[in-house]
Amino acid sequence: MRAWLTRTLAGCIPADADSAAVLKRIPVGTTFETDVITKQSRSTAFHRRYWLLVSQLAAHVDHVTIDSGVTLPVRCAEDMHVALKYLTGLYDQYVLEGAGVVRIIRSTAFDKMTAEEWAAHYQRVLDAVHQHVLPGVEIREVEEELGRLAS
Repeated sequence: MRAWLTRTLAGCIPADADSAAVLKRIPVGTTFETDVITKQSRSTAFHRRYWLLVSQLAAHVDHVTIDSGVTLPVRCAEDMHVALKYLTGLYDQYVLEGAGVVRIIRSTAFDKMTAEEWAAHYQRVLDAVHQHVLPGVEIREVEEELGRLAS
């Protein structure tokens, strides 16, 4: 059983519906042991900046080569998001008999990546943009343009 709790002046309360369901199964007055691991929240501003980048790239790029001979069409921001996951190695790779190598992309959802993992991924995204999506455009220029668009 795992539950996320938020500490308040009155004690600890469940942080979400799933955590509330877990705690409801524990009888009132029960003493139990738990490991305390704080969950560092990801920045929603950082998240919006990423999607601004992805949207801008999708508006100006019609395809991305993710591997030698493998090109993904870019019709929308979600397509660019998928391409960036491949370019940054955010996938699990399997060898299936008769099918060869299969890559399954991983999620960047808030509950799937810590703030530290997200920060590292975002840096790999910027590197991928510089090397594969907009070669010749410096990361500094990309960041400056995002800052201008976000203001």
